[in-house]
Amino acid sequence: MGRAGVRVGAVTAAIVALALPLASSGAAEPAAAGDFAVASVHCPAVPPPPRVPAGGSTVVVGASIAAGYRSSQGERTAWPHLLAARLRHDRVPVAIVNDSVSAARLLTDTPGHPCTSALHREGPALAVPGVRTLVLADLINDIQQTPHVYDPRAIEAGLRQFVARAHAHHVRVVAGTIAPYGGFPAYQPAGERTRRQVNAFITHSRLFDAVLDFDAVVRDPHQPVRMRPAYDSGDHLHPSDAGQRAMARAVPLRVLWPPAGR
Repeated sequence: MGRAGVRVGAVTAAIVALALPLASSGAAEPAAAGDFAVASVHCPAVPPPPRVPAGGSTVVVGASIAAGYRSSQGERTAWPHLLAARLRHDRVPVAIVNDSVSAARLLTDTPGHPCTSALHREGPALAVPGVRTLVLADLINDIQQTPHVYDPRAIEAGLRQFVARAHAHHVRVVAGTIAPYGGFPAYQPAGERTRRQVNAFITHSRLFDAVLDFDAVVRDPHQPVRMRPAYDSGDHLHPSDAGQRAMARAVPLRVLWPPAGR
């Protein structure tokens, strides 16, 4: 994985900000609940959409999957871009802003790369003009990168913090479940247990305004710890173009433009 470098691509309904893959580093010992304190830092602004339609802006706070890493055209074949195309086709007045940074974690910044954690990037996401919804996705990196977070309570605490801050700004949070990563070099049974426990929390805690079950969309029904072969880019972590299309199709558009008062 290479050095971080940010590029921004503008599309009709979306501004996409993403980074090249980052090298993970740090201690190899699993981290425990309570190890993470998010300091107040000044992070760069998220590029706004060209215009804010009637349904406002939805900001995707993700990592390399949502950034399109290992898909054929990067951001242009990632599910947020494909979702923006669906919105345009169905005349749903919502702008998608993709603030996905490869190798980003939820709880902590990638060493040497400040403002990469979702908790740090949340502030700029909440400042996007017309923001009504944050989609929090790609939560695998706290588990699979070192230092591994194998205590689901630590990740759940970070999720609660993320939602509380968004709700304080009257912004909804939609969470994506964590796709399987069996076969990836960093896969460990302890990490798989954490992934399943966090997914159960996302699905059943009622913390979120809506849930996108990406795990159910891409997992192999015969080997649930792995992606379907047709959806696997080959590294067993990042979806192929077909997997990205399946994820984009699985998003109910009403999640992004709910009835008034939701």
